[in-house]
Order: sequence, then C-alpha cells, then structure tokens
Amino acid sequence: MEPIMTKRGSGYDLEWASSNVFMNVKRVKERNDAIKAEVSVSHMSVPITRSTPTLTSESGKDSFVRKLNRRRKGADYQVDWEAVVEEMAFVVIEEYRQGKPDIALADVEEADGLVWRIENIMLEDITMFYGDGASGKSMTACFMASLLDSGYMNTDHNLVVEPGRVLYLDWETDMYEISNRVNSISNSLGIDPQTVGIRYKPMVHSLLKEMDTVLDIIAEHNIEVVVIDSMGLAVGGDIETSEAVLDFFRGVRSLELPVLLISHKNKQGTIFGSVYTFNSCRMVWEVQKSETPNEDGSLDIVMLHRKSNNVPQQQPMAWNIAFEDKEIKYSRKDVYETSQRNKLTIPRLVEKVVEESNKLTRKELNTQICSIKEVYKPQEEVDKLHNTIGTAVTRLKKQERIEVTGIGDDAVISVPTKQAIGEETQWIETQI
Repeated sequence: MEPIMTKRGSGYDLEWASSNVFMNVKRVKERNDAIKAEVSVSHMSVPITRSTPTLTSESGKDSFVRKLNRRRKGADYQVDWEAVVEEMAFVVIEEYRQGKPDIALADVEEADGLVWRIENIMLEDITMFYGDGASGKSMTACFMASLLDSGYMNTDHNLVVEPGRVLYLDWETDMYEISNRVNSISNSLGIDPQTVGIRYKPMVHSLLKEMDTVLDIIAEHNIEVVVIDSMGLAVGGDIETSEAVLDFFRGVRSLELPVLLISHKNKQGTIFGSVYTFNSCRMVWEVQKSETPNEDGSLDIVMLHRKSNNVPQQQPMAWNIAFEDKEIKYSRKDVYETSQRNKLTIPRLVEKVVEESNKLTRKELNTQICSIKEVYKPQEEVDKLHNTIGTAVTRLKKQERIEVTGIGDDAVISVPTKQAIGEETQWIETQI
C-alpha cells in the first residue's frame, strides 16, 4: 500500500512508486494543535519544491497542492497531487502523534545486545562525567571519543571498546580546540588524524531547539554515540528546575543512542542542576584532577563512580595524562599512586597498604589509613574509622585476600602466602 514510509533523521521518507513521487518530511512541529512540517518533493528524481505546509489545515494542504500543480501539472504527468498530499499528511500526523506503540512484556525477548560501550566506564545509555572546571572531563571525553571512533585498545588503557561513529556536540569551546585535542590523542595512539571519523557540531541554541538538525546529522553519518559538552548550556533553561531538566533528558533519550554527557559541579560539590540530573543518568562518574603536576609535567585524574543502574559498583580508576610534542597520551594508573588515593574505599585501602608493606600490625594499619584519610580527631571519628577498617579486615580475611595472625592491635596482617581461589570474585564495598 502506498505510500511506503521510512523513518529517517528528524523526519520521514515517503515514496509513491507508481507515480514516481518521493517526499522527505522533517522538522515536524505541533503548536496550538496545528502540525507543520518541512516537506521536500521530488518527481521522477527531479526536485520540485520545498515548503512548510500546515498538515492539519485544509487551506494549508490546498495551497501546497496548488504549488505542486504549478511546478508539475498533475494532469500532464498523471499525478493526483491532492491525493498524494492527503496521504502524506495523514500518515505523518498519525506517526507523529502516536509515539511508540504499547507492547506485551511477555512478548519481549531478552536483549542480547551490549551493556557496555566502553567496558566499566560507559553504558549503552546515558553516562555522565562531571567535575570542577579544568578537571580534565572534556579532555577525557575527547579521549573516549577517539577510542570509540577507532576501536583502539591496548594494555596501557586496559579497556574493551565497542567502536562506533561519534558526534561531538560542543557548547563550551570551538572546533579548533576540540580538533587539536583529538589530533594530539590520535597521534599518541599512532592513528593518522586524517582518518578520524568523529563529526563535530558547534552548538548555539539548546539541544531541543537544534534537535531536528542533530537527528539529521545522526542519520546522514550513521552516528552511534553522541557526546554533549556540556549540559549547562545544552539545557537552554534554568538547570536547577525539574521542568527544564526533564525536558532536556526527554530530548536526549529521543536520540536513542548511547550519550556521554559532560557537566559541572555546583558550590556544594555535587552535580550542578536539579536532582533529576542525577536520576536521569544511568552511569555517573566524578572526575578529579591532581592538585599539582607530576615531576615530568604530566597530570593525574581520578574517576570516582557515583551511580550505576543494572551493573555493579565500579572501582575508582586513575589516568595519567602526558603532554608531549603534538601528543596527549593517556595511561592507566593505580589510584593508590595518586594524590587522590584517599578517595579509595576502606577495603581497597587495606589491601593496598598491606600489599605495600607486605606485613604490618593492626595498629600500624589503622595509623596509616587514618593518615591517608586525614582523620585525626575528634576521637569518635577516629574510632569510627578504626571500626570500619576492622570490618574490612574481617571480610578480606574471609575472602583470603589477606592473612591475619593474632588479635587486637598487635595482630599481624600480611599478604596471602598463596593465590586465593576466589580472587576474581567481586564483592560489594561501602563507599567511605
């Protein structure tokens, strides 16, 4: 049955094969119950017109039919333009207003698609990096985009990446800065910058205002992942209000692609914006930069996992960023070796301190962890931390990740003398 409709970008392609008529309908908008759209018409592969008729208005459709007849008289070309326009308006309005159809959950087959786009970092959903200004979150977003674009993996990164074409939407900087970052990262990976397939779009208006254009870019270039840098400007409204934030995330979800969203901290040190910002993301990482550069001029950043849905809590991870001649090189680093090691959970700190010392008393362990966490007083806080350390020691001993000989402050804690059978088993840690 004609016409044949196909969803494409921000709109639809419609084809009447028997009449050699093709229409592209996009930028469909509804206002005061009136639906308008931008319609491009071709006949026998020849473009005829581009108009913006009101599809719900009889006079609007009649005016469009008259315009088509002036360009290609229906009687001469055996095209019933009135019927074509009516059919176009009907199917577009129906598709636009019905949204997604309801389904029976019993008929839904278990998804066998990928959970991770970048394993342990980015989901096939909405992932957020947030932090202070100049914390390295946008640079790291460029690094992740480069890995996704190239599918590059090595032991320096210890990541598994599902490659895909990336669209970088930028409200913060300009194409020269992002291009320089991506080129420098590509050079460090041994990738020719001329082969980079990342698409870049400088953004002026809010995401919702430019949504049709974004959807068309996604369709035209087969985009699989979108980076939004950053949320504050992309919302286009008061980011502290639930209405503006929820409207924004409805737009983000309409992309139907994995999204890496960059945002900032507020004065309280949490994500800037409504509580719905945190709730609407499926994976949230806080990015922190080392306070001072390393002796070689490189910087360390630590990523702290703040939220996940349907996947386990992730351990903090650290990256060393080295700035060399026309190169920006990322390498994985042990968080314990950075100035932010105090962000590690108590169980992980116990393991690292014991591993570093090989053997120490319970009292020495308490003293070192209190020093790392900078907990010296009041005594009730010290005692609370000591109790938490004790709980962690008990759990790690049961898991055969450490050995404990004796009791009390003089108990000796050491690394296991043999490989623990359950070393690969994950366990839930309480964030301290």
